[in-house]
Parts: sequence; C-alpha cells; structure tokens
Amino acid sequence: MADDTARFLADSPDRLALLERLRDAPASPSTLVADLDPARRSIQRNLAAFESRGWVAHCEDGYRLTAAGDSIARAHADYLGQLRRIGESIPLLSHLDPADAPGAELLADADLVVASEADPQAPIHAYTEQLREMDGDRIRVCSPVLSRAFHEAHAALALDGVRTELLLSTTTARRAKELGPLEFAAVLRAGPLDLFVRDGEIPFGLALGEESLLLGAYAEGHLQACLQGTDPDLLAWAESAFEALREDARRVESPGDLDPA
Repeated sequence: MADDTARFLADSPDRLALLERLRDAPASPSTLVADLDPARRSIQRNLAAFESRGWVAHCEDGYRLTAAGDSIARAHADYLGQLRRIGESIPLLSHLDPADAPGAELLADADLVVASEADPQAPIHAYTEQLREMDGDRIRVCSPVLSRAFHEAHAALALDGVRTELLLSTTTARRAKELGPLEFAAVLRAGPLDLFVRDGEIPFGLALGEESLLLGAYAEGHLQACLQGTDPDLLAWAESAFEALREDARRVESPGDLDPA
C-alpha cells in the first residue's frame, strides 16, 4: 500500500500540487483549475482518484481533504523536506560513513560552510572563527589531522582559561610529537589540555562546547565541510559520538606515554 501511494504521487507533479493546494483550503474544481492551471479534465481525474483512496470528500466549497488526505500531504511534505536537507548536506555527509553521521533531521537549523575551488580554505576559516565564539570553560575536541590553524585557535581558547579535552589517533599524536617534540611536551605540561589517544582512526572533526558544536568532514586529510549547530538533539548526538570514540582511549600525560609498548 505504501509503495503504491508513493508511486501514485511520484507519477504526476499535478497530484502533488493538488494535494498541497487542498491542504490550504477546500476548493471547487473550477477554483483548482484557476489556481493550478492544469486541464480541467486532469483536475477531475485526480480528484476522483483521491476520492477513491479516501483522501478527499465533497463539501460545500467543492472538495476538502479528509484526515487521511491531510496525513498523506503532511507525510509527503516531511519527506520532501528531509530530501532537501540531505541534498543541502551532501558536501558534509558524502565524506562520512553512515555510522559516523548525524541524522539528516538534526541538520535542519545548522549552518554549513563548504570548500570550493574559489575558496578551498572556507571551512577552516569558519572553524577557527566560530571556535573563538564558543562559550563555556570546557570544550571537547577530536580531529583526524594536525593543523597549525586549528592549533592557534585552540591556543587562544587556552589563554582564556578554556580547558580542552583533545582526542587524537595514536598515529596522529605520535606525528605531532615527532614534528615538534619540545612544543608537544610544553603543551602537555603547561596548557589546560587533557590529551587522549585511541589506536583506531578518528572519522571526523568535532569541537563540542556547552551550547554549540562544529563538525568537520575530511577527504585525504583536507577539511571539506564545516557544520555549526546549536540544536539540543544534535548536541546530544555529538556528545554520544565523542564518548563512543573516547571509550577505548587512554590519557597521555607525558611524551613518553606515546612510546610503543
């Protein structure tokens, strides 16, 4: 039944338009023709089909949606809205595995900045700018890559007394140690930083504050999209995702903690 309904609506844009029009108010066939501009025969044929399905009924003004028709119209509008949100989020979602991505319904009110040929650094700039605006005295971060730009932005937070809980892969942390051993040791010793490492990869970038988050998607080590959101359900998803990654991580308190066992 559901498949038949989906095919029935998909077969004709006129049916969708008619259903949406009747959501607004009851109307006569002549009014529907004037409003929608299809052939009168098409309107009559679709109204008859709707009536046979229990979606419309006769009324003083012509035809009105029944509760069934209104439910179908709402469900289809929600479906189209979800497809639209997925389409808008493809630059982010196309670089994430299904198990690592938030549901499309969580992205409705989020802002997305995407890398382009004209501005490949746009997501990086968005991340660093929005990171500095995060409120609170604690931030949880995970990242699949090393980035000087990110380091400088987080250092500014540290100077403001914001404590950072940073989760890296063991491989990435060891690379940071090799590239700047003195700086790495100094950060562990002096900064308000709690470093954790896990042997598995970090599948996305995340900065999770008290009331907002930044979610980054990468391809070949380059940030492709940065999403900023404040929706409580999105924040709850991010907290759960971060804690799942940190579950098998270990604390690094000195550079020697990264030496192979």
